[in-house]
Amino acid sequence: MGDDLLGGKSWRPRQRQQAARLALLLGLCVGFLLGLSRCGRPELPDAESLLIRVQWPDGSQSPVELEEFIAGVVAAEMPASFQPQALQAQAVAARSYVLRQKGAGKHGEAAVCCDSACCQAWRSEEELKKNWGADFPANWQKIRAAVAATAGQVLLYEGELIDALFCSTCGGMTEDAAELWGSSRPYLTAHPCAYCSHSPRYSSWKRYSLAEAASRLELQPEQIPELKLLSSTAGGRVALLAGGERQYRGTELRSRLELDSAAFSWLLQGEEIIFLSLGYGHGVGLCQYGADGMGRAGYAAREILSAYYPGTEQGQAADFF
Repeated sequence: MGDDLLGGKSWRPRQRQQAARLALLLGLCVGFLLGLSRCGRPELPDAESLLIRVQWPDGSQSPVELEEFIAGVVAAEMPASFQPQALQAQAVAARSYVLRQKGAGKHGEAAVCCDSACCQAWRSEEELKKNWGADFPANWQKIRAAVAATAGQVLLYEGELIDALFCSTCGGMTEDAAELWGSSRPYLTAHPCAYCSHSPRYSSWKRYSLAEAASRLELQPEQIPELKLLSSTAGGRVALLAGGERQYRGTELRSRLELDSAAFSWLLQGEEIIFLSLGYGHGVGLCQYGADGMGRAGYAAREILSAYYPGTEQGQAADFF
């Protein structure tokens, strides 16, 4: 089912589409009507009483209500302008990630930190007010409504919390987790995605002189025209590339050349080389712009999650405390 969804094929009757949209609308309404707080925002349900310990940007640690923390993660990790279904999918993925890390000991007693390079990004209300300005009330209410609509929901595979990885833009094809970790996950495999082409980072390019490219790759300028692709990943990214007597992994080249992704090709123009990239990020798991595109196409959050994490099922956060 994941392939059909990501490939954009029509696989369900009109009645099911209408039912999914109706269910989404009802879910949002319920999330809003659960009550307004003093700031005029939807109150999160009883699941907010679940506490996790977080390592904050200043290095301190303290407990916080899970649902409150997830709202800050969603606000940091995904544009508030995205479709509600995409925001809901992000909330479930973020919640699943946090609880899988709980007890892992990566940050001592804390489950996660607020560094996107390590765990997940997070923003406080104060930061969001500065960033969003006059749009803060509407954006924050939209984020909280998405979190409330999925309160307590996590993703499981064979009864265990999943590694709910996500990226900004897969560029048309998600990636197999084995390319990052050296071992696969049944729910993190390469699939086509037909829904992220509206991303501003869908494609990009970098231009270097042969001398600068050679410096970055620790080669001689005359060796740059001899770059040769040795192998590709399941997701169509550069796996291994040869230059001179050296071999490079695609992820290493992405870092050395400051490319948006390892899904790149190159073109020689005189004394310059142009690298053309598709997507932004590692490409594993949920494609955030793809989720937004699926939301625009009328898919519900659960369908988005099933597409990017095939074979998973819904579970409850309370079962992992």
